[in-house]
Amino acid sequence: MQLTRFSDLSLRVLMYLASRDEPLLATVTVRQASSLFNVPYTHMVKVVHNLGREGLLATSKGRGGGVRLARPAAQIRIGDVLRRTETNKAIIDCFAPACPLRRNCLLKEALDRAYDAFFEEMNRCTLADVARSPALQSLVSLPA
Repeated sequence: MQLTRFSDLSLRVLMYLASRDEPLLATVTVRQASSLFNVPYTHMVKVVHNLGREGLLATSKGRGGGVRLARPAAQIRIGDVLRRTETNKAIIDCFAPACPLRRNCLLKEALDRAYDAFFEEMNRCTLADVARSPALQSLVSLPA
């Protein structure tokens, strides 16, 4: 299984904000985030918009505006974030092209169980857990 770039960027933004001093107050602009993670601004807008819609980020417009965590990092489970950002809901698609084995396929069932187990395992980690990285702390200390 490979995560989408969208999920990757979502996790990066959340981790960055969670690692800041006073993460519920620390803000970053979308432009700053796109520059920091070296991605197009328009793509970062989509990521931030989705995270806001999912209730993970709070956004504010205007001077002094930006994005910040909407709730404490210890309350945000990584598996839940990934379930919300991953658009492909299955590892394999038995319908395109149609597979003649799809009605009684034991492989599909096993893959679906493994897919669900992945999210359950990732839910053992909170955003607070993964934001403690020393490398991330050094990145946060760089001027924005």
